Amino acid sequence: MLKSISLVILSFSLFATANAVANPLALFVEQCLQYQPKLTPLSQNASLSPAHQAVEFEKNTLALNNINDRIQYYRPFATDSLSKQGLLWCQLHLADELYMLTQATQTLALIDVLQTEPAPYKQLSERLLTVKQNQWDIEQKSKLHSAQASVNQALSQRQLQMQFNDEQCVLPQATPQTDTNNIDIHIAQYLIKQSNENCRKQAWFAYQTRAKHKIKSAISYIQQLQQQRALTLGYQNTAEYVLATHGLNADLLSQFLNDQTEQLDIAPWNIARALSQTAKPEAIEAVSAQAYLLQLLSKLAPLGLRFELLADKTTAEQQTNKQSADDAPTINIIRLWHKQRLLGELYTYPLAQDALSKRINAQLIKQSVIGHQFGQYSITYPKTLNSQKQQQKLIEALSQAIVSLAQGSQYYLLANKTQNRQQHAIANLWLSHFLRSTQHFAPMSTREQLALQYQTQMHAFRAKVALSFYQFTGEIDDAEWLNLNARLSAEFANSFGQPWPQATDVIYSYQAIANQGISDYLPLWQQALMQLITQQGNDRLSNLAVFDLLVINEAYLPIHDQLEQLIGAPIDPHSLIWRFKHAGTLQE
Repeated sequence: MLKSISLVILSFSLFATANAVANPLALFVEQCLQYQPKLTPLSQNASLSPAHQAVEFEKNTLALNNINDRIQYYRPFATDSLSKQGLLWCQLHLADELYMLTQATQTLALIDVLQTEPAPYKQLSERLLTVKQNQWDIEQKSKLHSAQASVNQALSQRQLQMQFNDEQCVLPQATPQTDTNNIDIHIAQYLIKQSNENCRKQAWFAYQTRAKHKIKSAISYIQQLQQQRALTLGYQNTAEYVLATHGLNADLLSQFLNDQTEQLDIAPWNIARALSQTAKPEAIEAVSAQAYLLQLLSKLAPLGLRFELLADKTTAEQQTNKQSADDAPTINIIRLWHKQRLLGELYTYPLAQDALSKRINAQLIKQSVIGHQFGQYSITYPKTLNSQKQQQKLIEALSQAIVSLAQGSQYYLLANKTQNRQQHAIANLWLSHFLRSTQHFAPMSTREQLALQYQTQMHAFRAKVALSFYQFTGEIDDAEWLNLNARLSAEFANSFGQPWPQATDVIYSYQAIANQGISDYLPLWQQALMQLITQQGNDRLSNLAVFDLLVINEAYLPIHDQLEQLIGAPIDPHSLIWRFKHAGTLQE
Protein backbone atom coordinates (compact mmCIF):
# COMPACT_ATOMS: atom_id res chain seq x y z
CA MET A 1 0.00 0.00 0.00
CA LEU A 2 2.84 2.39 0.81
CA LYS A 3 4.20 2.02 -2.73
CA SER A 4 0.78 2.82 -4.14
CA ILE A 5 0.59 6.04 -2.14
CA SER A 6 3.34 7.67 -4.22
CA LEU A 7 1.35 7.06 -7.40
CA VAL A 8 -1.74 8.53 -5.82
CA ILE A 9 0.21 11.60 -4.69
CA LEU A 10 1.41 12.11 -8.25
CA SER A 11 -2.09 11.87 -9.75
CA PHE A 12 -3.57 14.20 -7.17
CA SER A 13 -0.66 16.63 -7.49
CA LEU A 14 -1.47 17.02 -11.17
CA PHE A 15 -5.18 17.27 -10.42
CA ALA A 16 -4.72 19.79 -7.61
CA THR A 17 -2.36 21.96 -9.64
CA ALA A 18 -4.95 22.36 -12.36
CA ASN A 19 -7.94 22.75 -10.04
CA ALA A 20 -6.63 24.17 -6.75
CA VAL A 21 -8.70 27.32 -6.98
CA ALA A 22 -11.84 25.61 -8.23
CA ASN A 23 -11.48 22.49 -6.08
CA PRO A 24 -9.84 22.99 -2.66
CA LEU A 25 -10.74 19.38 -1.83
CA ALA A 26 -8.14 18.17 -4.32
CA LEU A 27 -5.50 20.35 -2.69
CA PHE A 28 -6.44 18.99 0.74
CA VAL A 29 -6.07 15.41 -0.51
CA GLU A 30 -2.65 16.16 -1.98
CA GLN A 31 -1.44 17.72 1.28
CA CYS A 32 -2.88 14.81 3.26
CA LEU A 33 -1.08 12.19 1.17
CA GLN A 34 2.23 14.03 1.65
CA TYR A 35 1.84 14.46 5.40
CA GLN A 36 4.13 12.56 7.75
CA PRO A 37 4.25 13.20 11.51
CA LYS A 38 7.76 13.59 12.94
CA LEU A 39 8.82 12.82 16.49
CA THR A 40 12.40 14.07 16.14
CA PRO A 41 11.97 16.74 18.87
CA LEU A 42 11.47 13.93 21.37
CA SER A 43 14.66 12.20 20.22
CA GLN A 44 16.69 15.39 20.23
CA ASN A 45 15.59 16.48 23.71
CA ALA A 46 16.07 13.43 25.88
CA SER A 47 16.41 15.64 28.97
CA LEU A 48 12.82 16.89 28.74
CA SER A 49 10.58 16.18 31.71
CA PRO A 50 7.68 13.72 31.20
CA ALA A 51 5.22 16.63 31.08
CA HIS A 52 7.23 18.42 28.39
CA GLN A 53 7.58 15.19 26.41
CA ALA A 54 3.81 14.77 26.46
CA VAL A 55 3.34 18.33 25.21
CA GLU A 56 5.89 17.82 22.43
CA PHE A 57 4.18 14.61 21.38
CA GLU A 58 0.82 16.40 21.25
CA LYS A 59 2.26 19.27 19.18
CA ASN A 60 3.79 16.88 16.67
CA THR A 61 0.79 14.57 16.25
CA LEU A 62 -2.13 17.00 16.48
CA ALA A 63 -2.03 17.69 12.74
CA LEU A 64 -2.47 13.97 12.03
CA ASN A 65 -5.63 13.88 14.13
CA ASN A 66 -6.95 17.15 12.69
CA ILE A 67 -6.52 15.92 9.12
CA ASN A 68 -8.30 12.69 9.98
CA ASP A 69 -11.25 14.64 11.41
CA ARG A 70 -11.32 16.87 8.35
CA ILE A 71 -11.67 13.81 6.10
CA GLN A 72 -14.96 12.97 7.80
CA TYR A 73 -16.09 16.58 7.49
CA TYR A 74 -15.28 16.76 3.76
CA ARG A 75 -16.83 13.40 2.89
CA PRO A 76 -20.34 14.75 2.13
CA PHE A 77 -18.81 17.34 -0.20
CA ALA A 78 -16.99 14.73 -2.30
CA THR A 79 -19.49 14.30 -5.11
CA ASP A 80 -17.26 13.00 -7.92
CA SER A 81 -15.53 9.62 -7.97
CA LEU A 82 -11.99 11.07 -7.97
CA SER A 83 -12.64 13.13 -4.84
CA LYS A 84 -14.20 10.13 -3.08
CA GLN A 85 -11.25 7.97 -4.04
CA GLY A 86 -8.85 10.68 -2.88
CA LEU A 87 -10.43 10.87 0.56
CA LEU A 88 -10.29 7.08 0.83
CA TRP A 89 -6.60 7.02 -0.04
CA CYS A 90 -6.02 9.85 2.41
CA GLN A 91 -7.73 7.89 5.17
CA LEU A 92 -5.68 4.78 4.41
CA HIS A 93 -2.49 6.85 4.34
CA LEU A 94 -3.21 8.33 7.77
CA ALA A 95 -4.01 4.87 9.12
CA ASP A 96 -0.59 3.68 7.92
CA GLU A 97 1.08 6.72 9.48
CA LEU A 98 -0.71 6.06 12.79
CA TYR A 99 0.47 2.44 12.72
CA MET A 100 4.08 3.51 12.23
CA LEU A 101 3.69 6.22 14.87
CA THR A 102 2.53 3.70 17.48
CA GLN A 103 5.51 1.46 16.68
CA ALA A 104 8.07 4.30 16.89
CA THR A 105 10.70 4.02 19.63
CA GLN A 106 9.87 7.57 20.80
CA THR A 107 6.22 6.60 21.35
CA LEU A 108 7.13 3.42 23.21
CA ALA A 109 9.53 5.34 25.42
CA LEU A 110 6.88 7.97 26.11
CA ILE A 111 4.36 5.28 27.12
CA ASP A 112 6.85 3.90 29.63
CA VAL A 113 7.88 7.24 31.12
CA LEU A 114 4.29 8.47 31.57
CA GLN A 115 3.07 5.30 33.30
CA THR A 116 4.20 6.44 36.76
CA GLU A 117 3.12 10.07 36.37
CA PRO A 118 -0.08 11.60 37.84
CA ALA A 119 -3.15 12.61 35.81
CA PRO A 120 -3.43 13.32 32.95
CA TYR A 121 -0.10 11.78 31.95
CA LYS A 122 -0.87 8.31 33.25
CA GLN A 123 -4.19 8.37 31.35
CA LEU A 124 -2.39 9.49 28.19
CA SER A 125 0.07 6.62 28.57
CA GLU A 126 -2.79 4.13 28.95
CA ARG A 127 -4.62 5.57 25.95
CA LEU A 128 -1.49 5.42 23.76
CA LEU A 129 -0.98 1.81 24.83
CA THR A 130 -4.60 1.00 23.93
CA VAL A 131 -4.22 2.66 20.52
CA LYS A 132 -1.04 0.69 19.93
CA GLN A 133 -2.66 -2.62 20.91
CA ASN A 134 -5.64 -1.93 18.65
CA GLN A 135 -3.46 -1.41 15.59
CA TRP A 136 -3.58 -4.02 12.87
CA ASP A 137 -0.70 -5.03 10.68
CA ILE A 138 -0.82 -2.78 7.60
CA GLU A 139 -1.42 -5.66 5.17
CA GLN A 140 -4.10 -7.29 7.35
CA LYS A 141 -5.78 -3.95 7.92
CA SER A 142 -5.91 -3.33 4.18
CA LYS A 143 -7.60 -6.70 3.63
CA LEU A 144 -10.11 -6.01 6.43
CA HIS A 145 -11.03 -2.57 5.08
CA SER A 146 -11.41 -3.94 1.56
CA ALA A 147 -13.79 -6.67 2.75
CA GLN A 148 -15.80 -4.18 4.81
CA ALA A 149 -16.02 -1.83 1.83
CA SER A 150 -17.36 -4.69 -0.32
CA VAL A 151 -20.09 -5.41 2.23
CA ASN A 152 -21.04 -1.75 2.57
CA GLN A 153 -21.18 -1.21 -1.17
CA ALA A 154 -23.29 -4.30 -1.86
CA LEU A 155 -25.80 -3.54 0.88
CA SER A 156 -26.02 0.12 -0.20
CA GLN A 157 -27.01 -0.87 -3.73
CA ARG A 158 -30.43 0.58 -4.55
CA GLN A 159 -30.78 -0.35 -8.23
CA LEU A 160 -32.67 -3.59 -7.71
CA GLN A 161 -36.04 -4.84 -8.93
CA MET A 162 -38.69 -6.96 -7.25
CA GLN A 163 -39.81 -10.06 -9.15
CA PHE A 164 -42.30 -12.72 -8.00
CA ASN A 165 -42.77 -16.31 -9.09
CA ASP A 166 -46.28 -16.35 -7.63
CA GLU A 167 -48.63 -14.11 -9.60
CA GLN A 168 -50.84 -13.74 -6.52
CA CYS A 169 -48.02 -11.75 -4.89
CA VAL A 170 -47.90 -9.15 -7.68
CA LEU A 171 -49.84 -6.02 -6.78
CA PRO A 172 -52.69 -5.33 -9.22
CA GLN A 173 -51.27 -2.02 -10.40
CA ALA A 174 -48.01 -0.17 -10.12
CA THR A 175 -47.57 1.93 -7.00
CA PRO A 176 -46.60 5.56 -7.63
CA GLN A 177 -43.04 6.08 -6.44
CA THR A 178 -40.72 9.03 -6.11
CA ASP A 179 -37.76 6.89 -7.14
CA THR A 180 -38.61 3.81 -9.20
CA ASN A 181 -35.06 2.43 -8.95
CA ASN A 182 -34.80 2.57 -5.14
CA ILE A 183 -35.34 -0.92 -3.73
CA ASP A 184 -35.87 0.49 -0.22
CA ILE A 185 -38.88 2.47 -1.45
CA HIS A 186 -40.13 -0.53 -3.44
CA ILE A 187 -40.04 -2.90 -0.46
CA ALA A 188 -41.53 -0.41 2.03
CA GLN A 189 -44.45 0.43 -0.24
CA TYR A 190 -44.99 -3.21 -1.13
CA LEU A 191 -45.17 -4.28 2.52
CA ILE A 192 -47.78 -1.59 3.17
CA LYS A 193 -49.91 -2.28 0.09
CA GLN A 194 -49.79 -6.09 0.00
CA SER A 195 -52.68 -7.64 1.99
CA ASN A 196 -51.39 -11.23 1.68
CA GLU A 197 -49.12 -11.91 4.66
CA ASN A 198 -47.39 -14.87 3.00
CA CYS A 199 -46.40 -12.64 0.07
CA ARG A 200 -45.11 -9.97 2.46
CA LYS A 201 -43.06 -12.59 4.27
CA GLN A 202 -41.49 -13.87 1.04
CA ALA A 203 -40.65 -10.32 -0.05
CA TRP A 204 -39.10 -9.44 3.31
CA PHE A 205 -36.97 -12.60 3.44
CA ALA A 206 -35.81 -12.01 -0.14
CA TYR A 207 -34.86 -8.44 0.72
CA GLN A 208 -32.77 -9.57 3.71
CA THR A 209 -30.71 -11.87 1.46
CA ARG A 210 -30.57 -9.55 -1.56
CA ALA A 211 -26.75 -9.28 -1.35
CA LYS A 212 -25.93 -12.72 0.06
CA HIS A 213 -24.20 -14.03 -3.05
CA LYS A 214 -22.12 -10.82 -3.32
CA ILE A 215 -20.92 -10.52 0.27
CA LYS A 216 -20.78 -14.07 1.57
CA SER A 217 -17.05 -14.44 0.93
CA ALA A 218 -16.34 -10.96 2.36
CA ILE A 219 -18.34 -11.64 5.53
CA SER A 220 -16.55 -14.96 5.96
CA TYR A 221 -13.15 -13.32 5.43
CA ILE A 222 -13.89 -10.58 8.00
CA GLN A 223 -14.82 -13.23 10.55
CA GLN A 224 -11.60 -15.17 9.80
CA LEU A 225 -9.40 -12.08 10.09
CA GLN A 226 -10.98 -11.12 13.40
CA GLN A 227 -10.65 -14.69 14.67
CA GLN A 228 -6.95 -14.85 13.74
CA ARG A 229 -6.32 -11.60 15.59
CA ALA A 230 -8.14 -12.85 18.71
CA LEU A 231 -6.12 -16.08 18.70
CA THR A 232 -2.88 -14.12 18.32
CA LEU A 233 -3.78 -12.06 21.39
CA GLY A 234 -4.50 -15.18 23.44
CA TYR A 235 -8.30 -15.37 23.25
CA GLN A 236 -10.46 -18.26 22.06
CA ASN A 237 -12.61 -16.21 19.72
CA THR A 238 -13.39 -12.66 18.63
CA ALA A 239 -16.34 -12.24 21.00
CA GLU A 240 -14.21 -13.16 24.02
CA TYR A 241 -11.50 -10.69 22.99
CA VAL A 242 -13.76 -7.69 22.27
CA LEU A 243 -16.02 -8.22 25.28
CA ALA A 244 -12.98 -8.48 27.57
CA THR A 245 -12.07 -4.91 26.61
CA HIS A 246 -15.56 -3.89 27.81
CA GLY A 247 -15.34 -5.86 31.06
CA LEU A 248 -17.91 -8.39 29.86
CA ASN A 249 -18.12 -11.99 28.75
CA ALA A 250 -20.52 -13.85 26.47
CA ASP A 251 -22.75 -15.09 29.31
CA LEU A 252 -23.19 -11.60 30.75
CA LEU A 253 -23.96 -10.11 27.34
CA SER A 254 -26.50 -12.87 26.65
CA GLN A 255 -28.17 -12.12 29.98
CA PHE A 256 -28.31 -8.39 29.16
CA LEU A 257 -29.74 -8.97 25.68
CA ASN A 258 -32.34 -11.38 27.05
CA ASP A 259 -33.42 -8.70 29.52
CA GLN A 260 -33.80 -6.28 26.58
CA THR A 261 -36.02 -8.74 24.71
CA GLU A 262 -39.77 -8.20 24.80
CA GLN A 263 -42.48 -9.98 22.83
CA LEU A 264 -43.60 -7.44 20.23
CA ASP A 265 -45.77 -10.04 18.45
CA ILE A 266 -45.54 -8.16 15.16
CA ALA A 267 -43.26 -9.71 12.53
CA PRO A 268 -40.99 -7.39 10.52
CA TRP A 269 -42.96 -8.08 7.34
CA ASN A 270 -46.08 -6.85 9.16
CA ILE A 271 -44.65 -3.80 10.91
CA ALA A 272 -45.12 -1.42 7.94
CA ARG A 273 -48.86 -2.17 7.74
CA ALA A 274 -49.19 -2.00 11.52
CA LEU A 275 -47.56 1.43 11.59
CA SER A 276 -49.66 2.68 8.69
CA GLN A 277 -52.80 1.78 10.61
CA THR A 278 -51.89 3.79 13.71
CA ALA A 279 -52.52 7.50 14.18
CA LYS A 280 -49.84 9.89 12.99
CA PRO A 281 -48.17 12.18 15.54
CA GLU A 282 -50.08 15.41 15.98
CA ALA A 283 -48.87 18.20 13.74
CA ILE A 284 -47.04 21.09 15.35
CA GLU A 285 -46.68 24.69 14.32
CA ALA A 286 -43.56 25.12 12.18
CA VAL A 287 -40.76 27.02 13.91
CA SER A 288 -37.56 28.62 12.66
CA ALA A 289 -34.72 26.16 13.17
CA GLN A 290 -32.25 28.96 13.92
CA ALA A 291 -34.55 30.48 16.55
CA TYR A 292 -35.14 27.04 18.08
CA LEU A 293 -31.39 26.40 18.24
CA LEU A 294 -30.78 29.70 20.04
CA GLN A 295 -33.61 28.90 22.44
CA LEU A 296 -31.97 25.55 23.22
CA LEU A 297 -28.63 27.24 23.83
CA SER A 298 -30.26 29.63 26.30
CA LYS A 299 -31.48 26.60 28.29
CA LEU A 300 -27.86 25.58 28.92
CA ALA A 301 -27.14 28.53 31.25
CA PRO A 302 -27.71 26.43 34.44
CA LEU A 303 -24.83 24.21 33.27
CA GLY A 304 -22.42 27.15 33.13
CA LEU A 305 -22.65 27.50 29.34
CA ARG A 306 -23.20 30.75 27.47
CA PHE A 307 -23.02 31.73 23.84
CA GLU A 308 -22.60 34.71 21.57
CA LEU A 309 -23.85 34.97 18.01
CA LEU A 310 -21.24 36.31 15.60
CA ALA A 311 -22.00 37.92 12.24
CA ASP A 312 -20.47 35.94 9.40
CA LYS A 313 -18.59 38.09 6.90
CA THR A 314 -20.11 36.28 3.92
CA THR A 315 -23.62 36.75 5.28
CA ALA A 316 -23.00 40.43 5.94
CA GLU A 317 -21.78 40.97 2.38
CA GLN A 318 -24.87 39.21 1.02
CA GLN A 319 -27.11 41.48 3.05
CA THR A 320 -25.16 44.54 1.92
CA ASN A 321 -25.58 43.49 -1.69
CA LYS A 322 -29.27 42.73 -1.00
CA GLN A 323 -28.97 39.20 -2.25
CA SER A 324 -31.93 36.89 -1.88
CA ALA A 325 -31.86 34.59 1.12
CA ASP A 326 -32.34 31.69 -1.27
CA ASP A 327 -29.16 32.44 -3.23
CA ALA A 328 -26.89 30.86 -0.63
CA PRO A 329 -27.20 29.27 2.81
CA THR A 330 -26.91 31.63 5.74
CA ILE A 331 -23.85 30.68 7.76
CA ASN A 332 -24.06 31.63 11.43
CA ILE A 333 -21.15 31.38 13.83
CA ILE A 334 -21.98 30.74 17.47
CA ARG A 335 -19.17 31.09 20.00
CA LEU A 336 -19.55 28.86 23.06
CA TRP A 337 -18.15 29.48 26.54
CA HIS A 338 -18.11 27.36 29.67
CA LYS A 339 -17.74 29.73 32.60
CA GLN A 340 -14.60 31.68 31.62
CA ARG A 341 -13.25 29.14 29.12
CA LEU A 342 -13.80 29.52 25.40
CA LEU A 343 -14.83 26.10 24.07
CA GLY A 344 -14.96 26.88 20.37
CA GLU A 345 -17.38 27.74 17.64
CA LEU A 346 -20.50 26.25 16.09
CA TYR A 347 -21.02 26.80 12.38
CA THR A 348 -24.72 26.48 11.61
CA TYR A 349 -26.13 26.14 8.10
CA PRO A 350 -29.89 26.57 7.69
CA LEU A 351 -30.49 25.11 4.23
CA ALA A 352 -33.19 25.71 1.65
CA GLN A 353 -36.39 23.79 2.33
CA ASP A 354 -36.22 20.94 -0.15
CA ALA A 355 -36.14 17.17 -0.12
CA LEU A 356 -32.34 17.02 0.23
CA SER A 357 -32.10 19.38 3.20
CA LYS A 358 -34.64 17.92 5.62
CA ARG A 359 -31.98 15.93 7.44
CA ILE A 360 -30.18 17.36 10.45
CA ASN A 361 -26.49 16.62 10.60
CA ALA A 362 -23.68 17.46 13.03
CA GLN A 363 -20.04 17.02 12.10
CA LEU A 364 -16.80 17.69 13.93
CA ILE A 365 -14.44 20.09 12.14
CA LYS A 366 -11.73 20.41 14.78
CA GLN A 367 -11.48 18.87 18.24
CA SER A 368 -11.11 21.10 21.31
CA VAL A 369 -7.73 20.54 22.98
CA ILE A 370 -6.99 22.82 25.91
CA GLY A 371 -3.79 24.80 25.42
CA HIS A 372 -3.51 23.83 21.74
CA GLN A 373 -6.68 24.70 19.82
CA PHE A 374 -10.31 25.71 20.15
CA GLY A 375 -12.91 23.36 18.76
CA GLN A 376 -15.11 23.78 15.70
CA TYR A 377 -18.33 21.95 14.89
CA SER A 378 -20.88 22.29 12.09
CA ILE A 379 -24.63 21.69 12.26
CA THR A 380 -26.84 21.70 9.17
CA TYR A 381 -30.63 21.74 9.29
CA PRO A 382 -33.68 22.86 7.30
CA LYS A 383 -34.82 26.45 7.71
CA THR A 384 -37.98 25.37 9.52
CA LEU A 385 -38.73 22.47 11.84
CA ASN A 386 -42.12 20.90 11.11
CA SER A 387 -42.27 18.06 13.62
CA GLN A 388 -41.23 17.10 17.13
CA LYS A 389 -38.95 14.49 15.60
CA GLN A 390 -36.99 17.21 13.79
CA GLN A 391 -36.77 19.23 17.00
CA GLN A 392 -35.43 16.20 18.87
CA LYS A 393 -32.92 15.53 16.09
CA LEU A 394 -31.63 19.08 16.46
CA ILE A 395 -31.32 18.54 20.22
CA GLU A 396 -29.24 15.41 19.56
CA ALA A 397 -27.02 17.27 17.08
CA LEU A 398 -26.45 20.16 19.48
CA SER A 399 -25.69 17.78 22.36
CA GLN A 400 -23.17 15.94 20.22
CA ALA A 401 -21.45 19.22 19.33
CA ILE A 402 -21.33 20.54 22.90
CA VAL A 403 -19.95 17.30 24.34
CA SER A 404 -17.13 17.39 21.79
CA LEU A 405 -16.35 21.08 22.32
CA ALA A 406 -16.55 20.97 26.12
CA GLN A 407 -14.16 18.07 26.77
CA GLY A 408 -11.70 19.37 29.36
CA SER A 409 -8.54 17.65 28.16
CA GLN A 410 -5.08 18.87 27.17
CA TYR A 411 -4.59 15.87 24.86
CA TYR A 412 -6.49 14.89 21.74
CA LEU A 413 -6.56 11.18 22.54
CA LEU A 414 -8.24 11.88 25.87
CA ALA A 415 -10.86 14.18 24.34
CA ASN A 416 -11.89 12.84 20.95
CA LYS A 417 -14.97 10.68 20.49
CA THR A 418 -13.17 7.97 18.52
CA GLN A 419 -11.00 7.06 21.51
CA ASN A 420 -13.72 7.63 24.12
CA ARG A 421 -16.88 6.21 22.55
CA GLN A 422 -18.47 4.96 25.76
CA GLN A 423 -18.03 8.19 27.71
CA HIS A 424 -19.00 10.39 24.74
CA ALA A 425 -22.13 8.35 24.05
CA ILE A 426 -23.36 8.47 27.65
CA ALA A 427 -22.59 12.19 27.92
CA ASN A 428 -24.50 12.83 24.66
CA LEU A 429 -27.51 10.86 25.87
CA TRP A 430 -27.57 12.65 29.22
CA LEU A 431 -27.28 16.13 27.68
CA SER A 432 -29.98 15.31 25.12
CA HIS A 433 -32.22 14.17 27.97
CA PHE A 434 -31.52 17.40 29.87
CA LEU A 435 -32.41 19.56 26.86
CA ARG A 436 -35.55 17.56 26.07
CA SER A 437 -36.70 18.09 29.67
CA THR A 438 -36.65 21.85 29.04
CA GLN A 439 -39.10 21.50 26.14
CA HIS A 440 -42.84 20.88 26.22
CA PHE A 441 -43.05 17.85 23.97
CA ALA A 442 -46.31 15.98 23.54
CA PRO A 443 -46.26 12.33 24.68
CA MET A 444 -45.08 9.83 22.08
CA SER A 445 -47.83 8.77 19.72
CA THR A 446 -48.85 5.12 19.35
CA ARG A 447 -47.00 5.01 16.03
CA GLU A 448 -43.79 6.40 17.54
CA GLN A 449 -43.94 3.99 20.48
CA LEU A 450 -44.45 1.01 18.16
CA ALA A 451 -41.62 2.10 15.87
CA LEU A 452 -39.26 2.49 18.85
CA GLN A 453 -40.21 -0.93 20.24
CA TYR A 454 -39.60 -2.53 16.86
CA GLN A 455 -36.21 -0.85 16.45
CA THR A 456 -35.14 -1.92 19.93
CA GLN A 457 -36.15 -5.54 19.35
CA MET A 458 -34.43 -5.70 15.97
CA HIS A 459 -31.28 -4.22 17.51
CA ALA A 460 -31.36 -6.76 20.35
CA PHE A 461 -31.90 -9.67 17.95
CA ARG A 462 -29.05 -8.57 15.67
CA ALA A 463 -26.77 -8.20 18.69
CA LYS A 464 -27.56 -11.81 19.63
CA VAL A 465 -26.69 -12.91 16.09
CA ALA A 466 -23.42 -10.94 16.19
CA LEU A 467 -22.51 -12.61 19.49
CA SER A 468 -23.11 -16.07 18.02
CA PHE A 469 -21.32 -15.21 14.79
CA TYR A 470 -18.16 -13.91 16.48
CA GLN A 471 -18.11 -16.79 18.96
CA PHE A 472 -18.16 -19.21 16.04
CA THR A 473 -14.69 -20.27 14.86
CA GLY A 474 -15.47 -22.40 11.79
CA GLU A 475 -16.58 -21.74 8.21
CA ILE A 476 -20.02 -20.22 7.66
CA ASP A 477 -20.81 -22.99 5.15
CA ASP A 478 -20.24 -25.62 7.83
CA ALA A 479 -23.17 -27.55 9.24
CA GLU A 480 -22.11 -26.35 12.70
CA TRP A 481 -22.99 -22.74 11.78
CA LEU A 482 -26.17 -23.70 9.93
CA ASN A 483 -27.25 -25.75 12.94
CA LEU A 484 -27.60 -22.46 14.81
CA ASN A 485 -30.67 -21.70 12.67
CA ALA A 486 -32.99 -23.31 15.21
CA ARG A 487 -31.68 -21.32 18.19
CA LEU A 488 -31.50 -17.99 16.32
CA SER A 489 -34.95 -18.58 14.85
CA ALA A 490 -36.27 -19.06 18.40
CA GLU A 491 -34.59 -15.79 19.43
CA PHE A 492 -36.27 -14.08 16.48
CA ALA A 493 -39.64 -15.47 17.58
CA ASN A 494 -39.03 -14.26 21.14
CA SER A 495 -39.08 -10.70 19.81
CA PHE A 496 -41.42 -10.85 16.84
CA GLY A 497 -43.78 -13.76 17.50
CA GLN A 498 -42.89 -15.77 14.38
CA PRO A 499 -39.84 -17.88 13.46
CA TRP A 500 -37.19 -17.20 10.84
CA PRO A 501 -36.21 -20.72 9.71
CA GLN A 502 -33.00 -19.55 8.03
CA ALA A 503 -32.09 -17.04 10.73
CA THR A 504 -28.33 -17.40 10.14
CA ASP A 505 -28.93 -15.46 6.92
CA VAL A 506 -29.29 -12.30 8.98
CA ILE A 507 -25.50 -11.83 8.78
CA TYR A 508 -25.97 -10.91 5.11
CA SER A 509 -28.60 -8.24 5.76
CA TYR A 510 -26.95 -5.31 7.57
CA GLN A 511 -23.65 -3.45 7.55
CA ALA A 512 -22.99 -3.38 11.30
CA ILE A 513 -22.16 -7.11 11.35
CA ALA A 514 -19.03 -6.26 9.32
CA ASN A 515 -18.21 -2.85 10.80
CA GLN A 516 -19.26 -2.71 14.47
CA GLY A 517 -19.25 -6.49 14.83
CA ILE A 518 -19.79 -7.74 18.37
CA SER A 519 -19.83 -4.12 19.62
CA ASP A 520 -23.20 -3.53 17.96
CA TYR A 521 -24.83 -4.10 21.37
CA LEU A 522 -23.24 -0.94 22.82
CA PRO A 523 -26.06 1.56 22.01
CA LEU A 524 -28.49 -0.62 23.99
CA TRP A 525 -26.04 -0.79 26.92
CA GLN A 526 -25.42 2.96 26.84
CA GLN A 527 -29.15 3.72 26.75
CA ALA A 528 -29.67 1.48 29.79
CA LEU A 529 -26.85 3.26 31.62
CA MET A 530 -28.30 6.67 30.77
CA GLN A 531 -31.69 5.65 32.19
CA LEU A 532 -30.03 4.66 35.46
CA ILE A 533 -28.17 7.97 35.57
CA THR A 534 -31.27 10.07 34.91
CA GLN A 535 -33.30 8.12 37.45
CA GLN A 536 -30.72 8.13 40.23
CA GLY A 537 -27.99 10.63 39.33
CA ASN A 538 -29.99 13.73 40.20
CA ASP A 539 -30.78 12.28 43.61
CA ARG A 540 -27.06 12.45 44.32
CA LEU A 541 -25.80 15.38 42.19
CA SER A 542 -27.18 18.56 40.63
CA ASN A 543 -27.42 18.94 36.86
CA LEU A 544 -24.41 21.26 36.97
CA ALA A 545 -22.38 18.68 38.88
CA VAL A 546 -23.44 15.90 36.49
CA PHE A 547 -22.41 18.04 33.50
CA ASP A 548 -19.02 18.81 35.04
CA LEU A 549 -18.48 15.14 35.84
CA LEU A 550 -19.75 13.54 32.62
CA VAL A 551 -18.89 16.14 29.99
CA ILE A 552 -16.08 18.39 31.27
CA ASN A 553 -14.34 15.69 33.36
CA GLU A 554 -11.33 17.81 34.29
CA ALA A 555 -10.16 15.09 36.70
CA TYR A 556 -9.84 12.61 33.78
CA LEU A 557 -11.96 10.04 35.61
CA PRO A 558 -12.59 6.74 33.80
CA ILE A 559 -16.19 5.70 33.19
CA HIS A 560 -16.07 3.36 36.19
CA ASP A 561 -15.32 6.22 38.61
CA GLN A 562 -17.84 8.51 36.96
CA LEU A 563 -20.60 5.93 37.39
CA GLU A 564 -19.66 5.33 41.02
CA GLN A 565 -20.22 9.02 41.76
CA LEU A 566 -23.40 9.19 39.67
CA ILE A 567 -25.32 6.08 40.72
CA GLY A 568 -23.28 4.56 43.54
CA ALA A 569 -21.89 1.08 43.95
CA PRO A 570 -22.06 -1.69 42.89
CA ILE A 571 -21.19 -1.01 39.26
CA ASP A 572 -19.53 -4.21 38.11
CA PRO A 573 -21.13 -5.57 34.88
CA HIS A 574 -23.15 -8.27 36.67
CA SER A 575 -24.59 -5.76 39.13
CA LEU A 576 -25.28 -3.21 36.41
CA ILE A 577 -27.28 -5.76 34.41
CA TRP A 578 -29.36 -6.51 37.50
CA ARG A 579 -29.86 -2.79 38.09
CA PHE A 580 -30.87 -2.21 34.45
CA LYS A 581 -33.59 -4.82 34.83
CA HIS A 582 -34.91 -3.44 38.11
CA ALA A 583 -34.38 0.28 37.47
CA GLY A 584 -37.12 2.35 39.06
CA THR A 585 -38.37 -0.52 41.24
CA LEU A 586 -38.25 -1.03 44.99
CA GLN A 587 -35.58 -3.73 44.55
CA GLU A 588 -33.22 -1.19 42.98
